[in-house]
Amino acid sequence: MKLKNFLTICVFLSFLTNAKTQTIVSGTVMDEKINVPLPGAIITEKGTTNGTTSDFDGNFSLKITGESGKIEVSYLRYTTITLSFDGDSDLGTISLSTKKKKKKKKKKKNTN
Repeated sequence: MKLKNFLTICVFLSFLTNAKTQTIVSGTVMDEKINVPLPGAIITEKGTTNGTTSDFDGNFSLKITGESGKIEVSYLRYTTITLSFDGDSDLGTISLSTKKKKKKKKKKKNTN
């Protein structure tokens, strides 16, 4: 009888630890100008080390431990953006734009 009660309590406690709220945020990362997927884009939960990368088609799915917050989406030579979410969210298409190149000023030659 004691063993049965002990096992019942163990099973109940295991359900409590697995009942932790997990939110799933998903979406597709695309190039803004030519509308192609960006595979390997980095998606992170802001303020944490929790993150993932987009697949070959630009799709991602990230498990978040809270119910709301912000994610950052970045890709090499593209502008990083921050998006808010509340609960399970499909953010749809996330379009990233390329960073503007800084033009170097040409020095005028002195003809004296």
